[in-house]
Amino acid sequence: MSRRILGKRELLDIIQGAAFLGTGGGGSPKSGEVLVEGFLSGKEIKLVSVDEVEDEAKIVVAAGMGAPEVLLKRGWSRETVNAFNALEKVTGEEFNYVIPVETGGFNSLTPMTVSAEKGIPTIDADGAGRAIPELQQTMFCINNIPISPTALADDSNIWIVINAEDPFKMEDLSRAVTTELGMQAGIVCHIMPGNKMKKAAIPETISKAEKVGKAIREAKTADKDLVEAILSIVDGFVLGKGTVTDVSTETKGGFDFGKATIKGDGETLRVDYKNENMLAWRNENLVAMVPDRICYIGLDGQPLTNADIKKDMEVAVIGIKAPDKWRVPAGFNAFRRAVEAMGYKEEYKRIEELNKK
Repeated sequence: MSRRILGKRELLDIIQGAAFLGTGGGGSPKSGEVLVEGFLSGKEIKLVSVDEVEDEAKIVVAAGMGAPEVLLKRGWSRETVNAFNALEKVTGEEFNYVIPVETGGFNSLTPMTVSAEKGIPTIDADGAGRAIPELQQTMFCINNIPISPTALADDSNIWIVINAEDPFKMEDLSRAVTTELGMQAGIVCHIMPGNKMKKAAIPETISKAEKVGKAIREAKTADKDLVEAILSIVDGFVLGKGTVTDVSTETKGGFDFGKATIKGDGETLRVDYKNENMLAWRNENLVAMVPDRICYIGLDGQPLTNADIKKDMEVAVIGIKAPDKWRVPAGFNAFRRAVEAMGYKEEYKRIEELNKK
C-alpha cells in the first residue's frame, strides 16, 4: 500500500473497523465520528505505508489519553495537536510523521488531527494492533524505543513535557497529569527514526480496520451475517452470542474497570476489562486473554466499546489471534500487571488452545 488520501467514507469505515478491533477500548466510535464531522471535516489526511517511510525520518506516536466515558461526553479538538507542538518546541526537533499508539475507534484517528493541522502523513501501522490501557503495553516499549520525553496537553493549550525513562513511571505520571487535566489529554511520545519504527510497529492496522469497517457496512446494507463478514477478514473465534445481562463499571485512577456478562444458548460469557477487554470466561472457563483480542459487535452491526455496551443489548463476542509480535514472553509481561490486578495469576494461554474443539 502506498500513499493515499483518506476521505470521509474511508475515515468512517476505519472508525467502525478500529472500534471493533480495539478490544473494547481505544475510544468510542461515536467519539471518532464526532472528530470526523468536527475537527477533521473537509481536511486532507495523508496515509503512508510503513515501507514508504524513510529510515532517517523522525516519527512520533500521537494519541489521546484518559477515561473513554469522559471522552464520549466531552468530545475532542486540539489536545493532540497541542501536545505535538509542545514536544517540537521543547526538543527543538521537527517531526516528519505521526503514528497511532493503538487500534481504536478514536485513537486510530487522533494522529490524523496532527496530519490535518501540520500537513504531515499518518503511518498505516500502530504500536499494538489492538487497544491498550497503559503506555508500556506497546511494541515501541517492548522494542526499547525510549518513551521519554513525553508531552501532554489539553484543548486550551495547557501542556507539560515529562522526562522519565522508565515506561511504567511515565505511564503513572502521564495518567496523573491526564487526571488533573480533567481525565482527558493529548499525548505525544516515542520520538524514533523510521528504521526503528519499521522493526517495532504492527503494520497495516489502519487499512485492516478500513477493510473490517467496510465489511461491516456492506453486510448491514445487504442484510448478510455480520459475524461471518468479520471472520472472512480476521483470524478469529466466536466466543459467544447473546444478551448483555449485566455491566458494572468503576472509573478510578484514569481507567474504567468493569465486567460485562452475556447470556445466550444456555451459556454465560463474562468479560473482564481495564478500559480494554483483558479476560473472557465461558461458564467460568477461560476462553480468551490478552494479548489476544476480545471484541464486541452488536447484532445490529454496531461495534461496541466498554463505554458503549449496555444492559439488554444483543451482541456477539469474537476472539482474534494477536499478531505474532505479541506472542513472545515480553508481550504477555506487558499486560501482567493488569490481569494480576483482576486476580489472574497464571501465564498466557493462546486463544486457539483455549478454543480447541
